[in-house]
Amino acid sequence: MFSFSKDAIYFGIGVMVAFLVALHLIFPQYPLQVAAGALMVIGLVYPVLLLSHRHDAQQQRDEFLAALVTYGLAVAGLLIWPWAVPMGLGAHAAWDFIKHNTGRGAKVVSWYPPMCIVVDLLAAAYVIILLVTGWI
Repeated sequence: MFSFSKDAIYFGIGVMVAFLVALHLIFPQYPLQVAAGALMVIGLVYPVLLLSHRHDAQQQRDEFLAALVTYGLAVAGLLIWPWAVPMGLGAHAAWDFIKHNTGRGAKVVSWYPPMCIVVDLLAAAYVIILLVTGWI
């Protein structure tokens, strides 16, 4: 089980602030597309990390299934229903919490899961605010 260190949480907040500033400066007209693209990148991290260590077949299936769900929600958010993007970000946060508390899947440094959870949840909240306020 991992702990939520203050440093990991602050780092996650810093990553999100940097992302939001870049989003508004570079792509102010495309917040949903950028958020969906970020969700796709987030979903790739663990499958890529699988390549660096040996994992059993079940762990590989778990990671690739999670990535497939993440990608599916990102694409659904772009093409069908924008609410699928924050749902995908929330699902990824839940996956981080579950897999790292059970020890399944790709191994990462201890600070990464809490940082990723913070980033996922803040990004989801941001997209929800944009949806509710009509920016998307």
